[in-house]
Amino acid sequence: MNSSQNFILITAGDPASISTEITIKAIESKKRNRNIKSIVITDPNLVEENKALLKSNIKIHEISDIVNFADYKDGYFNIIALKLNNKINFGKPNIKNFSFIKSSITTATDVYFKSVASAIVTNPINKYMMHEAGFNFEGHTDFLATLSSKKNNPVMMLVTSELKTLPLTIHVPLKKVPNLITKDLIQSNVKIAAEALKTYFNIKRPSIIVTGLNPHAGENGDFGYEELNIIKPAIDKLRKLDNICLSGPISADTAFTLTRRSKYDLAVCMYHDQALIPIKTLDFNNGVNVTLGLDFIRTSPDHGTGFDIAGKNMANPESLIAALNLAYDMCVNKKNAK
Repeated sequence: MNSSQNFILITAGDPASISTEITIKAIESKKRNRNIKSIVITDPNLVEENKALLKSNIKIHEISDIVNFADYKDGYFNIIALKLNNKINFGKPNIKNFSFIKSSITTATDVYFKSVASAIVTNPINKYMMHEAGFNFEGHTDFLATLSSKKNNPVMMLVTSELKTLPLTIHVPLKKVPNLITKDLIQSNVKIAAEALKTYFNIKRPSIIVTGLNPHAGENGDFGYEELNIIKPAIDKLRKLDNICLSGPISADTAFTLTRRSKYDLAVCMYHDQALIPIKTLDFNNGVNVTLGLDFIRTSPDHGTGFDIAGKNMANPESLIAALNLAYDMCVNKKNAK
């Protein structure tokens, strides 16, 4: 029953991290699109503690109408209240916070599906602590997939104003990557990404490159056969799709030059660092993580929990602001694509 409203739900992230700090800063920022109506799923006491650190005067308002948000107040820090049962030590991840972190995510999706919310923006979590607590997922991306009615494998796309990349494999050891790269994985990810570029980014005929796995894209088999046996055949089959321009495998060491970047809309990469290093080098503060293949729009800041600076009023909110603004733009483009 979602409509084209401007309500965006924001999860709490790890309460001992910079998440609440950057959320307050983002909501107060003039760089945030003023059409966005943000609602944070968190504990009001956690917000008050961070407000005191930041010397923020923003007032908290607790939403009671979680379907239409009729009691939303502009200019306030609007929340859907959750209870955090532990005292927070900033910079110190605590396994006891697991249920609060997880509940913020599940509450966001539950509210989304029964409300007029348009998107979900997630704050950073600490994967090691979550795994120690029994969280059986690599991270946000695959957990959110279980909360979606779509059965696609989730696809991560990284976005800045200068570049979009998509890693085929994410949080896995590098030595496992070659065995995970398959024709089906390449084809399914490219199809999902192409559709997303059309729907959410208003790109009518996306231009997509696919990088190689090995140095020099294998150099015709001298440095590995994955390009010849897997990547190129997958690309050749995908070229039959309408309204898509596809090329590759491209040597990753030249894929992200200024000249090359100007000629494509998305680079599909073989592994995590191949996709994230150019994004973070070009625009670390404004990178956004987008999850494709879900039945809701999800973005997040492209950085971690920042435990080393938590509670010190040093965190930069730019990536979260970019995530909020991008989520809003994606909602608008989705509406216009219909």
